[in-house]
Amino acid sequence: MSLRSFPDFSKVRRVLIIRMGAIGDVIHALPLASALKDEYPHLKISWLVEEIPADIVLGNPDLESVFVIPRSRWKRGRATSPKVWAEYFSFLAMLRREHFDLTIDLQGYAKSALFAFATGAPHRLGWWRLRDGANLVSHPVPKRHESVHRVDWFLDVARGLGIESPKVRFPIEIPSDARESIRRKLLAEGVDPNAPYVVINQAAGNPPRRWGLKRYAELAFQLARRYRLPTVLVGTVPESADCDKIARYVSDEMDAAGVSGVHAPINLAGQTSLKELAALLDHCTLHICGDTGSTHLAAALGTPVIAFYGSTDPEHAGPWGQRDHVLARRDLCSPNCTIRKCALVSEASVPSSGQIQLPDGRSAGMEIPDIETARCLAAISVDQALDLADRVICKRDS
Repeated sequence: MSLRSFPDFSKVRRVLIIRMGAIGDVIHALPLASALKDEYPHLKISWLVEEIPADIVLGNPDLESVFVIPRSRWKRGRATSPKVWAEYFSFLAMLRREHFDLTIDLQGYAKSALFAFATGAPHRLGWWRLRDGANLVSHPVPKRHESVHRVDWFLDVARGLGIESPKVRFPIEIPSDARESIRRKLLAEGVDPNAPYVVINQAAGNPPRRWGLKRYAELAFQLARRYRLPTVLVGTVPESADCDKIARYVSDEMDAAGVSGVHAPINLAGQTSLKELAALLDHCTLHICGDTGSTHLAAALGTPVIAFYGSTDPEHAGPWGQRDHVLARRDLCSPNCTIRKCALVSEASVPSSGQIQLPDGRSAGMEIPDIETARCLAAISVDQALDLADRVICKRDS
């Protein structure tokens, strides 16, 4: 039986999409739900997601309901707590009571396969990349040869279900209270929320994916000097200390160079929810980042990005619609490099202390410690980033 005739959507009512994490992949999967709803308006679509990326799908008008897995609590207590196991099995029983007609597994691992199986749905499909036994539970929908990006990989499920030309939509809901909260936080730091600003996320999930504090600091300083653009630094609570370092050092550099008329960088790391981050990115002039969730959130909102990519292939995992805004040197990677481990660390990027260079060649301000950087990322210079920023900002202002 061909995928195009399976299942019969005139008889399908309740659909569960399973994509639990990470933030970027949940964002990339959003257009599938929209395509299904556009083509089959009668469907009642639900989504199974973990806590961290849950705000991406909460409030989505294409969804009837969202089921949030308390992963952190379950992970902490699964070895010793009977209560956690009772809650886990109760959750599985709840999914079964929903009487789903179809599950679509976009995670493709054993943990997602277990949830799909637990629903008791008569039809279980998944994207092409079903691993770890997930292919024994769900039927993989092949990807097309021409599909390169993850968005298209997920949309190939829609194409396999008879949707010829699915539109790419990212219906991320940003509530008014999140926008107002960000407005107040910017005002409290002395930044005009209605004026242009840049958002920088210097972190990424793994150290080999990070461009380095010193480079981000230099870039923030140059953007302040050239464009009078203030910088808002974002990240998680553990990343706040690094953001403080960048903010302090850039402020010192601005004072030493006599840069006036622009606010020094402010640090909001650990102070925004995912909805608030979306509100911040939705209004900013430019988002500068690495291979991380905020990159894809900004791109989905239509905000210009400049993204630094290491061993991750931006052709299939870069910011959607902004491939030309990615700086990468994958030609310098080894076959043994992964997103978690760099096989070729640059000699020039071994942890050290350095100072930002002023336009006249002087070093000024306090020293800023840097981190070990993958060779491919260390090869991307601040000047290259500034050249790209020039093009992006001028294009936006034209």
